[in-house]
Amino acid sequence: MREIFISLVLGIAAAGAAEFDSVFSSGMVVQREVPLCLSGKGVPGAEVIVSVDGVEKSVRVSNEGVWTSEFPAMKAGGPHVLKAVENGAAVLLEDVLCGDVWVCSGQSNMQMGIREVIGGKEALAAAAIFPEVRMLTVPRGGADKPKTNVDAKWQRRSAESSGDFSAVAWFFANHLKQDAALANVPLGIINSSFGGTSIEAWTPPGKLPELPKDQLSGSMFGIPPGALFNGMISPLTGLPIKGVLWYQGEANAGQPTVYQKLLNNLMRQWRDAWQQPEMPFLIVELPAFDGLMGGYDFSWLRESQAKACAETTHAWIAVAHDTTDGRDLHPIEKEEIGRRLALLARRKIYQSDVIASGPVMREAQAENGKLRLVFETSDGLTTRDGQAPVGFDIASEGGDYRRASATLEGTSVVLENPHISAPRTVRYAWGATPSSNLVNNSGLPVIPFRTDTLSPDRIFQQALPIIHRLQTPLYQLTTGDNGQVASLIAGGRQFLSNEPNGGTRIPDGWGQRNFHQVEQLGPHRLRLFDATGSLEIFAREDALEWILRNDRDQEIEFRIALSAQVKVDFKEGSAELSRGETRLRIDGIDQVSSGEVAELVVKMAAHSTATLHVQVLP
Repeated sequence: MREIFISLVLGIAAAGAAEFDSVFSSGMVVQREVPLCLSGKGVPGAEVIVSVDGVEKSVRVSNEGVWTSEFPAMKAGGPHVLKAVENGAAVLLEDVLCGDVWVCSGQSNMQMGIREVIGGKEALAAAAIFPEVRMLTVPRGGADKPKTNVDAKWQRRSAESSGDFSAVAWFFANHLKQDAALANVPLGIINSSFGGTSIEAWTPPGKLPELPKDQLSGSMFGIPPGALFNGMISPLTGLPIKGVLWYQGEANAGQPTVYQKLLNNLMRQWRDAWQQPEMPFLIVELPAFDGLMGGYDFSWLRESQAKACAETTHAWIAVAHDTTDGRDLHPIEKEEIGRRLALLARRKIYQSDVIASGPVMREAQAENGKLRLVFETSDGLTTRDGQAPVGFDIASEGGDYRRASATLEGTSVVLENPHISAPRTVRYAWGATPSSNLVNNSGLPVIPFRTDTLSPDRIFQQALPIIHRLQTPLYQLTTGDNGQVASLIAGGRQFLSNEPNGGTRIPDGWGQRNFHQVEQLGPHRLRLFDATGSLEIFAREDALEWILRNDRDQEIEFRIALSAQVKVDFKEGSAELSRGETRLRIDGIDQVSSGEVAELVVKMAAHSTATLHVQVLP
């Protein structure tokens, strides 16, 4: 019977008869409690009988070969059967659920797959817990003109099919389903994201606000403004949705002063495209990151995101600066972001009685050489670690900012600094990787804020982690500020590259990763590690032993970038390195790659270990 049905559908397609637009497929979710608008293609002028659970409507295919049909709103539930018949040939969509549909868009941190993140393996193993959550991944790519088709099908969640699906979207859905009011509501989660892309590419063509060209940001891969809206958003706009998750801004962080206008404009343009003027937007604040974009740290872009939400109705921001340590542009701590997005949706959109956001600073009062901040909160004001509040800087009128000592008094914080007799302005959790601890009793943080109106500056202060060194009479090894082995000196000669991305690294789909946490295991042993694996280094007088561990579910490559002055002779798993009269041998190498600098490569299967032996040769 199944073979007959497949043959029938293929026959219809070949004959050019009626079909549904590709955003409609078996296993999908359609939006509840709004009119059900179905669309498709057919032979111009032909009659198409469209039905939902046997309720039929007749429509005529337009001269352009398209048809649309509207049915009354449905409540949450299903499964339903959608059908389109032209000249006796039928196309059937089965297992269609009615619930809430969310579009999840942005750049690489929205794109980052569930298999890449902390807790991803466990989440995939439990994929079948919510069978009524369905997924659609829009293929990445731009278009010159608005597209109507999506070359993808809706899927059920499974460990086999879901590893590359957006981790933020996945965890958002999981935490939404924990609301009792949504337990029986199907969810359709659409992942339409593309790494390295600016907000301009996601804005409809010709709809950017008037801005000087030098204030606009470009996307990687040469994607022009409007192209991703055409290719990845336009095909979805015929499908009513519940709301949008937007996690983007890294590519625009070099132009923070205009992002507020660009984000407000994008929300307005998307609402127009969907014809949903009050369509909710949940915006992810950029997490901590210890790098710069265009000379600016992320604090200025975070401010633009918050201002855009404050100026736009039905838009809210999920605070994220405290969810990671800031060492990685693509942090693997994604579940808390999904949870906070779900809390906002439950409170603001589904009207659930939950605490969804942290305290908000409402007033700054000067008193007796101090500055009192009054917070609005329905869930108290405390600190995450039980210590005094940290993360505040104060300044006198037009003065320089200095770190303030803070005292918690009920729902107020009193700030002072002995060098500032009359504080007037304050900044909180400001900078690339802010150290802050003010939260409510639910652990949700205060959003970063400032009360001055100074223009963004490019002064950047970075707190570096402790750098560790192992040294013997023969060599000296040093770890770097990004969690890599940054230096290996033997005979007074540097053998590792000190260029960007030099030393050791692990390339992945999000750029590269190092083991950012460091611990000393003994007088001769260091361990660099994170949730994805570790590098343990044991020093002997005449040699080094590097023990690599890959805890991921997929293969990785561990790479060692060499100084340009180093010559390499590679034979059967051993690389002999020479610089001048000094020679090193490293055993356990799989290959040597050439480029601007040579790299030694160790290939590691999932959940495996490898050992490198490093020895100075006589």
